[in-house]
Amino acid sequence: MAIALCTTSQIRRAAATQALDAIASDNAEDINSIKKELSKRLGLSRVLGNGEIIGMARESGQLQLARQLRKSPIRSQSGVAVVAVMIRPTSCPYNCAYCPTSELAAKSYTGFEPAALRARQNGFDAGRQVQARLGQFENNGHETSKCELIVMGGTFNAQPAEYQNEFMKSALDAFNGSESGSLQQALRENERAAHRVVAITFETRPDCAGQTQVCSLVDMGATRIELGVQSLDDGVLAKVMRGHGVAETAGATANCRDALLKVGYHFMPGLYSTPKKDAGMFEKMFSDGRFKPDMLKIYPALVVEGTKLHEWWKNGEFEPYDEEMAAEAISECKRSVPPYCRIMRVDRDIPTHKIEAGVKKTNLRELVFKRCAEKGIKCRCIRCREIGIKELKEKRKINLENAALKRIDYAAAGGSEVFLSFEDEENDALLGFVRLRKPGPNICRPEITPATAGVRELRVYGEQVAVGRDSVGAAQHRGLGSRLLLEAERIAADEWKMEKLAVISGVGAREYYYKRGYALEGMYVTKALGS
Repeated sequence: MAIALCTTSQIRRAAATQALDAIASDNAEDINSIKKELSKRLGLSRVLGNGEIIGMARESGQLQLARQLRKSPIRSQSGVAVVAVMIRPTSCPYNCAYCPTSELAAKSYTGFEPAALRARQNGFDAGRQVQARLGQFENNGHETSKCELIVMGGTFNAQPAEYQNEFMKSALDAFNGSESGSLQQALRENERAAHRVVAITFETRPDCAGQTQVCSLVDMGATRIELGVQSLDDGVLAKVMRGHGVAETAGATANCRDALLKVGYHFMPGLYSTPKKDAGMFEKMFSDGRFKPDMLKIYPALVVEGTKLHEWWKNGEFEPYDEEMAAEAISECKRSVPPYCRIMRVDRDIPTHKIEAGVKKTNLRELVFKRCAEKGIKCRCIRCREIGIKELKEKRKINLENAALKRIDYAAAGGSEVFLSFEDEENDALLGFVRLRKPGPNICRPEITPATAGVRELRVYGEQVAVGRDSVGAAQHRGLGSRLLLEAERIAADEWKMEKLAVISGVGAREYYYKRGYALEGMYVTKALGS
């Protein structure tokens, strides 16, 4: 009779408590059986979810058990929950030879990639895509108070300005849980939202990243731009009808850097190339000051039906890398990647059945690691050294007390860069870092003057800790970020004699800086140095 008076919510909480007790007491491995049995016995309309049990574990302080229950734990080990949304299925104004076109997704996607499938299921509505992805994360037990938004598909800023504005407003409204009157209002409201957007990424082309275009993306909340570079060979770019050359890549990189944006490159090994030539382009990428990206996505050239490259392949005019050749090429490329760069992805999400020729195996990253190990190549990119990855994949026990401050200085795009990091040198583990820039001659934002230094990124890695919650054995919220920021301020003031420090903070991270003496100025948070 007591159960009959309970609400559905109360019954489900009771079931979650019982499931948690059963799992904890028996050290049970067959969690699904426990969930199904309890759900059936208590007459639940749907099977108890992991997220409900994890929520109860957190409420009761059983944090280690909550971590064990979480699905795909690596998805939040970099400190944020990544939410990718895709724009409507329209073509971009360009006709690159390798680029797939589909009525099911925006150009450059087939419509069958995970993000494209989610977009289709939600009618390409930005808000619905965000809600669906947040729901997936929460059902699998991931923390979602700090999120990164990635806008995918074609060339976003080639879309009409009104569409760009409405798409971004819809996405931000979904994170905020309420409808705003404008995009700028939505951005402001996210500063205190339950799901704070601490980073926003746009994909675009180098010839769509002029100063005016970059300024517009910053006004929409951008903190990172991913440029479709593909090759550093003008001959190859002309052959595949890319529509721009290497000079545009250099110009776009400079424009983004001097707006304090992080810069990611999409690079395509095997695009009328050889492993030796690809390795040479990587060496150039990180030795030539015009380039030096912060991040990389490495996508070996693939042959997809309906593309010009597909015609050339059928005619015997083009042959892509297979898995072994791609692994060989990328392993050699890794020799040139410096510790300040993060290799974000290796290989596209395109389903195997859509690939006519090229890399079809889905474990290319593992094949690359194997080749590196065979040749004694140790990748020291950011991703390979993140504390969360080290703890999860390599089972390393990282002692946060061993954190040592490291510094790398380098020149890029007419300015000066400092990469400051806290590292556990014994385990080659990266705990956090800051990217500090003294701008070059390509300043386009009114908030930034020649006497302004800029923080392009401040990041502490490890399992995401909710905003306002204390960390337990996690790197986040341990004061590392504050120490990095203070050292960046010191360098800017004492070594560079700058008058102001500007941070291109994600809107959801602004409150962090407000507490440290920064104030909102346009789309940046700034602080007078020496104050």
